[in-house]
Amino acid sequence: MLYNATELTRTFKGRRVLNLKHLEIRHRKIYGLIGPNGAGKTTLLNLLAFLDRPTTGRLRFQGRDVEYTKQQLLELRRQVVLVDQYPILFTGSVWKNVEFGLKVRGISKKKRSPRIEQALELVGMEEFRQAEAHRLSGGETKRVALARALAIQPEVLLCDEPTANVDEENQEIILKLLQRINSEQQTSIILATHYLAHSRRLADYTLSLEHGTISSQVDEKIS
Repeated sequence: MLYNATELTRTFKGRRVLNLKHLEIRHRKIYGLIGPNGAGKTTLLNLLAFLDRPTTGRLRFQGRDVEYTKQQLLELRRQVVLVDQYPILFTGSVWKNVEFGLKVRGISKKKRSPRIEQALELVGMEEFRQAEAHRLSGGETKRVALARALAIQPEVLLCDEPTANVDEENQEIILKLLQRINSEQQTSIILATHYLAHSRRLADYTLSLEHGTISSQVDEKIS
């Protein structure tokens, strides 16, 4: 099992925004999180990315209890990457943005270049390698953010509203890209989305969140 959560809660300023009795997420599958604003989707993604910790409850990752020590969190965050709904690209070229995570992880320059090339090619942005990142469209920005995440070669890719606020062409590119990453690289993917049709198209499991709880689960995708 990839993730296993029991009695997991998250409270902000006295308000419980997430309350999960039990949640299991399997390896190498795509999960869709559906729900309105305020349902708890982003909160759950932050917990699964180990960027936040629950108020109460138990979270296990690949059979190990998450204890939130500095050393363990560093290890876990190297395996799991979250692409935000509004990704921030740094000043400079697309290439430098994709390179950033690799430099932080101490990957040598010789090894960085082919991984950057591969990631940019995968998202269809190889011709933009020297373009200024801040001049990109919304859809292009999301694709570069995905390339930055994929260059790290994570075991788990978390996406918060990956197709929101982009045109239909880029929506289709992103959906096909996520499907390809899961199929070819066996990357586990969890995406939060407002679009039920997108989740049903991609996801092996669709989870519906309401008021911080899972109200239903659909265990099949529509071909």
